[in-house]
Amino acid sequence: MNRRTNSYGPMQKTRAYTGIILRLQKGRSRQLQLTIFTKESGILYVYAPKGKKGYNQGFGSFMVFSPITFDAWERDHVLFMGEYESHRSTILDALTWDYYVYTQMFVEMVLALSPAGEPDERIYELIGCYSRAIASRNIRVATIIAGWQLTACAGYMPDTAAVQVYMGPGTDGRKTYYLSDEREDMQPVPLPSAVRQLWQTLLTYSWQKTDTIQLPRNQLAFLEHLLYSYVEELSGRQLKCRKLIEEGKKV
Repeated sequence: MNRRTNSYGPMQKTRAYTGIILRLQKGRSRQLQLTIFTKESGILYVYAPKGKKGYNQGFGSFMVFSPITFDAWERDHVLFMGEYESHRSTILDALTWDYYVYTQMFVEMVLALSPAGEPDERIYELIGCYSRAIASRNIRVATIIAGWQLTACAGYMPDTAAVQVYMGPGTDGRKTYYLSDEREDMQPVPLPSAVRQLWQTLLTYSWQKTDTIQLPRNQLAFLEHLLYSYVEELSGRQLKCRKLIEEGKKV
């Protein structure tokens, strides 16, 4: 751990991090807030001070899904970025709006199921696999697979062979699904063995595989809807990108 001088006060302790950028937001005056999933501390919210010549304390530009190494120092429980090296990802540059929304859905699910400040090597590796996969594979399918694997990494692995699925109204009145052993207030949803098998296949899918898997359209659509319902149930909050995805399918 090093110490350095900065414009915010006397010498500050710094710590080195390695991570993947998940989100960029305008922060305080002349600052950018980066949401980064790091190997060392999981999700971190880091402010990058902006000088007259831009973010000139490091090498490379900030882009979502870009790998980054950086030093950060803390002041009043807020992290500020020092020197950094970011390897710019061009993955999102050529995406259509619909595919872009799917990438943001994955980010939203990560933020919903990963407590800030808690490292998780499995989730970190999953984010890396997803960011590489969307460069060459179907982004919707990759998002559904990664989303289900994310629930398992977060400790909510569903028992695909035995769990029951129920359908009922969500908090906003729309149809939603619930995973439960038994619910008397809702109707159970029949799950054919083929759906359960596909569900398990998505959960155990290896990102190193090059051969294709059979994905019947109706079964995949059901498991996509079930995924978003499950993440909302686990996190207790609505996924903002879900509405955008559903509206896009109506066009």
